[in-house]
Amino acid sequence: MAGSQIRVAAHPGRKLTLPLDSASWMAVVETLQLAPQQARIVELILRGLRDKQIAAELGLGVPTVRTYLKRVFVRVGVQDRVELVLRVFAVAWDLGGGRSPQS
Repeated sequence: MAGSQIRVAAHPGRKLTLPLDSASWMAVVETLQLAPQQARIVELILRGLRDKQIAAELGLGVPTVRTYLKRVFVRVGVQDRVELVLRVFAVAWDLGGGRSPQS
């Protein structure tokens, strides 16, 4: 993860920041057993990017991004992006000991 925290698209024009530093994000990635490119794609999904935007950001084709996503869904055991985001939040919460962002 490039920055110190992940900014998640909560609503158009508004962002929610997950309190994840680089070490915490890496723990989430390891727990979900994501390959580096898969982790980058998940990070971009959390930021609210669509397939075409992810492809442009990473210099990939849209079909390649969709293939990565399908493999991430299988690896994480989810059906779609919503479940993926919820799973990432759940893992981050579990690894953080269930602490609220304010603590």
